[in-house]
Amino acid sequence: MIRKYPAVFLVPFIIVGIIGADLCRWPSEWFLLASLVLCLVALAVMRSHRTAATILFGLLLTCFSAFHYGIRYYDTGPTHLANHFQDGNRYRIYGQVSDWPDLKSFGTEIKIAVDSIEQDRMQVVHGSMMLKVSDSSTSLAWGDRIEFQGRIYSLKGGESPTGFDYRRYLNLRGVSALVYLPNLNNVRVDTRGRPWLLSWVDALRLEILSSFQDNLEPSPSALAAGFLIGETRNIPPEVYQRFRDSGTLHLLAVSGSNVALVVAFMMLVLRPFGLSRRRRAIVLLAFVLMFAALSYGEPSVIRASIMAALVITAALVQRRYDLNNLIAVAAMAILLYDPAQFFNVGFQLSFVVAWGLIFIMPRLHERFTGFHGRGWYRWLVFPVLLALTAQLCAAPLTAFYFHRVPLISPIANLVIVPLVSLAVVGSLCLLLADLILPLLGAFVGSLLNLLLILILKLLAVFGGEQSQVWEVSEPSWLLAVAVYFALVLGAMALTKRSARRWLLIGLLLLANVGLVAQIDPTPKGGSLELFTVPGGVAALYRQVGNQNGDLVITGLRRKPYPIDAKVLAPALTAMDIDKLNSLVMFSAEYSAIDDLLRLATLFEVDSLYVHAGLKAAVEDVRNSTGDPYDSARIVSFSGVDTTGMAADGWYTCQDGISLKAGSTKVHFVDKLDRQAEMRVRSLTPDILIVGRPIYESGAQNTRLQQAGVSRLVVAGVRPPKAQSRPGAQIPTAATGHGFVDDLSWLGSVTIPLPKSP
Repeated sequence: MIRKYPAVFLVPFIIVGIIGADLCRWPSEWFLLASLVLCLVALAVMRSHRTAATILFGLLLTCFSAFHYGIRYYDTGPTHLANHFQDGNRYRIYGQVSDWPDLKSFGTEIKIAVDSIEQDRMQVVHGSMMLKVSDSSTSLAWGDRIEFQGRIYSLKGGESPTGFDYRRYLNLRGVSALVYLPNLNNVRVDTRGRPWLLSWVDALRLEILSSFQDNLEPSPSALAAGFLIGETRNIPPEVYQRFRDSGTLHLLAVSGSNVALVVAFMMLVLRPFGLSRRRRAIVLLAFVLMFAALSYGEPSVIRASIMAALVITAALVQRRYDLNNLIAVAAMAILLYDPAQFFNVGFQLSFVVAWGLIFIMPRLHERFTGFHGRGWYRWLVFPVLLALTAQLCAAPLTAFYFHRVPLISPIANLVIVPLVSLAVVGSLCLLLADLILPLLGAFVGSLLNLLLILILKLLAVFGGEQSQVWEVSEPSWLLAVAVYFALVLGAMALTKRSARRWLLIGLLLLANVGLVAQIDPTPKGGSLELFTVPGGVAALYRQVGNQNGDLVITGLRRKPYPIDAKVLAPALTAMDIDKLNSLVMFSAEYSAIDDLLRLATLFEVDSLYVHAGLKAAVEDVRNSTGDPYDSARIVSFSGVDTTGMAADGWYTCQDGISLKAGSTKVHFVDKLDRQAEMRVRSLTPDILIVGRPIYESGAQNTRLQQAGVSRLVVAGVRPPKAQSRPGAQIPTAATGHGFVDDLSWLGSVTIPLPKSP
C-alpha cells in the first residue's frame, strides 16, 4: 500500500498530529524537537530499513503538523495580541486586512492581522482580530493597511444549544479579539500594501457580479453567482432554506464538478488558438489558480483546484495518476498549510464525499459491466448511483453536525444537479458573450434566466414545506465513524466474500449499539435549559418529552441583526421546540422588544407575560411596528413580595420571578444590587440567574452561598468597582469565583414539572 498509495498512507499521520495537539495542548517546541529527532533517525535508517524509514517519516509529519497547529492556534508566545489588551478598553489599532471581507445581512465581518496597538504607549503585537461593522461595506479589500480606534473585546461564550461554538470557530480562524464599529468612516486606509493579484481578482469578481446583475433578474443573478463562484450573500433566505431542505445545499459551494466544467469550457475556448500542449497547460493552470481565488478559497474549491492542477501537470509530463493519491495530496497540502481546516465542516464533507465517490463508484460500476453502453444505464442508472453514493457518504456527517438528513435528497440531486451544471456552463457563456458584445450577452442572459427560474421552481417542489427531512438526535462521533466503516465494508463486499462476512457482523453490532443508544436515561420531570442571549440570559423550562416549553428572557440588548432570527429561533429549534406555552419578558432594551414580539408570533406563544415596567414600551412597539401578536394574550405582572412558596409553580417577586419545583427553587433577577441581594437571600433559591453583568465580589458570592444558592448564572462578570476605571489592572480571578457561570452555554438541570406562570 505504501508504494501504491503513499499520500493516502501519510494523511492519517497528519490528522493524528492535528487532533493530538488540539487535545493535549503541549508546548509546540516539544513537537518541533520530536520532529527533528525523527528526521535524523529516519535519515539514518533509510538505506537499510525503508519501511521503517517511511513510518518514521509519517511520525515526523505527525509531530510537525502538531507543532504547526500549536504555534498558530494556542502556543502563540508573549507578543500575541491576546496578552496585550484589557477587555473593553479603547485602543488605536494598526493592521492589515488578511481575508476577504464577509458581507452578511446585518453588517460586515473583516479579519485584521494586527501588528501594533496603542493606548498610553505603542505595543508591537501579532495575532488577528475580527472587525464587525454594522454597515454592509465593500470599501476594504484583502491586503489593505488600516488604522482605526475601537474598544477591543475578548472572545466569550461557548457551545450554543445549536451545537455551534462561535468562540472556537473564531479561534480556529486565528481570531483572538473583537472590535465593533458602526461604519468605516473613521478608518484610515492605505491601499498601497494590497497585493496586485488580489486587487485584480477582487475587481474581476465585481465585474462578474455586475454582468450577472445587468443581464439577469435579481434571484437568478444571485443563483448564478452562487453556482459559479460561491457568492451566496444575495440569495434570499427562503431560497437558501429550500436548498438545505432538499439536500442540494452543496451546489452553492464550488466543488470538483464546477472546476471540471470551467476547465473544460476553457479548453474549448482555447482550441481555435492552436496553442501547444505546454502553453495550453500553463494557461489552464493559471486559470485554475484565478478561479480558486475568485471562489474565496473555500476548502472544496481548493481541493478541486489542487486535483485539477495535478491532473493537468500529469498530462503535461505524460505521467499516469491515481485519483486516491491525488485527493490525498490535496488533503496534505491544505492541512500542512492550515491545520485548522481539518475541523471545518466544509473540508470534511468535501473530502468524504469525493473519496466516497472515488472508492465506491468504481465497484458499483463493475456490477453493470454488460450495460455500460446502454443509454438507459448512462442517463438514468449511473446518475442515480452517483446521487445515492454521494448522499450515503454525506449522511453521517450531516446527521452529526446538523441533526437532520433530507430524505428526498437523491431525487432532488438527480433532477437539479444536471440543470445546475448546465447553468454553470450558461453563466460562463453569458460572461464571454457580454465581453464580446453586450447585446449578445443580453440574449444569452435571457435564456439563462429561464433556466435559473426553472431551478427555483423545482427547489420550491423539493425543498418546500412538504419536503421530507429526517430529524435525528445528536449522534456521537463514534457512531458516525462506525457508519463510515460499514460503508467501506459494504463497497468491498461487492467483490469480496470475506468483506461480506465482516459487513454482516458489523451491521449486527451497529444495530445493537443503535438500540442501546435509544434508551433514555433522563429521569422524568422537567428540564431547565440555560443559555446566554445578547446582553442577558434566557431559560427554557419544559417537561421531558414535551415539545412545548416556557421561555424566560432577562437583560436582552439590541443588536444590529435580528436577535429572534439569528439567536433565539435557532436555539429553540435545536432544542426541538416548535411552540411555546408562555414567554416571560422580564427585562429588555426598548429597541430589542420587537425581536421578542416576532419570536412570540413565530412560536405561537399562548401567553406573553410582560413585566409592568415594560408594558407601556411593549404596547408602543406593537403600535409602531404593527406586530400581529394578539394583545389579549399579553399579561402584565408586577413585583409582589412573596416570602413563602408552598406549591410548585411560577411566582412573581419584588425583584424578579421565581420557579419552584419540588425541593428546587430558581430565581430570576434583572440586576443584583445590595437591596436585591438581601431580598434574594430571604428567598433562599438554589439557582440564581442574573440578567445583567455583575461586579466581581468574593464577599457577595460567599453571602449567596451561605444563603443556600448553589449556582449563580450571570450575563457577565466585571472587575471590582475599585479596579473598573480605565487603565486599571484586571485580576486573574475576574473570570468569576467558585460557582459563577460567566457567559457560557449551560447544560440542563432536571427538576420536577411545575405549573405554567
